Amino acid sequence: MRLFVPVLTAASLAGAALTVGLVAAGAANSAAATQAETILTGQWEYNTRFGPIPVGSDQHCLKPADVENFNRGICLKRYTCDYETRVVRDGKIDLKGTWTDKKGRVAPVTAKGSYTPESFRLNVTGKTVNGIPMMATLQAKRISPVCTAG
Repeated sequence: MRLFVPVLTAASLAGAALTVGLVAAGAANSAAATQAETILTGQWEYNTRFGPIPVGSDQHCLKPADVENFNRGICLKRYTCDYETRVVRDGKIDLKGTWTDKKGRVAPVTAKGSYTPESFRLNVTGKTVNGIPMMATLQAKRISPVCTAG
């Protein structure tokens, strides 16, 4: 599922789904309150499209830390994400800013979408560091409240 485009890729978006977190887990009460407001933990299935082309489907286990990162706006571990617009509430997602890779290359990104506790859809547009326009869609649904081993 690796379609490489500098800085912003379909694989990056799928990775963003996985990395809807990976920060230290918060207290159980705090996590439960956050989960009720946005998405729930558990086993999720992601489907990624790069433009009109399906580029992958995979599953990820979302933990409380992943939910926290979802609330801050999706960002991959290998990027620094700066959002001048960062709205994740009331079932709506609205992000606008930049993703900077470890080499200092910057790509503008805009993401709009919606979520329920058990699903989300994110439409991402932007440009690569080379100025090439890109468009991708990440659609995810919770398939189990319990993560599978693996």
